[in-house]
Amino acid sequence: MTTGLEIDEATSVALPWREWGAADAPRTALLLHGLSSAGAVWWRVADLLAARGFRVVSPDLRGHGDAPRTLRYPLGALAADVLRLRPGAAADGTPWNVVVAHSLGGAIAVLALAHYPSWARTAVLVDPALRNLRADNPVAFDAFVTAAIAEVEQPDAAEIGAAHPDWHAEDVQLKVRAAQQTSRHTVEGVLGDTARWDVESQFERIAVPVTVLGADPAFPDAAVSAALGERLAVHPNVGYAVATGSGHSIHRSDPERVVAEVLEITASDDLERAS
Repeated sequence: MTTGLEIDEATSVALPWREWGAADAPRTALLLHGLSSAGAVWWRVADLLAARGFRVVSPDLRGHGDAPRTLRYPLGALAADVLRLRPGAAADGTPWNVVVAHSLGGAIAVLALAHYPSWARTAVLVDPALRNLRADNPVAFDAFVTAAIAEVEQPDAAEIGAAHPDWHAEDVQLKVRAAQQTSRHTVEGVLGDTARWDVESQFERIAVPVTVLGADPAFPDAAVSAALGERLAVHPNVGYAVATGSGHSIHRSDPERVVAEVLEITASDDLERAS
């Protein structure tokens, strides 16, 4: 029986991406978005990182933006897709200096790093969705699926802006466009094609430095609770921090904080390699 967490490169797809920064920048960053989103939503984080000497690549995940559509969307397939992305040529094993991943993208990054540690030197997980609610609370999970489908079928800029007054106006418009490019089929596939979405145990296999940047636990949409963050920080390569005052979409409400975490973890990696 498959779980949906298996990584099968034979079924992977090539993802379209956007780039910021110089092609020969000394450091590279791969940014992975969340459900019903797209690579363009990273625009502020990407712009700030490019100004600090990064070449930034931000793909659309399968079923999102301009990426290919598929019949199924198990987490392992999404991980296989992003593992095809390397900062160098296809045959070049050069790792990304940092992978920055939000929500669904965070779960994908964990699975990819657990299986292929040479894919990236470091990672910053922005309020990652490490497990779904199906097993813990089926009623709450069904409500979440219903809300996610409603979001992609009838995205409302005024409603999104009112719910997130700390977002830039461009973030609202990009969220609406990304939602419009995401179908009910994709949402149901992502949330249903993995038998048990729980990648917390995968942290035991991750050998590179990782920072988990959780949303403020006071916000109802926070994916990483204080208890989960503290459990993750027990792992020797994992640090846990909280973006106080930010909800789930920290890259929208406080992009400078995300960039600060990237600069800190990549600086540590630079020092380690130089020593």
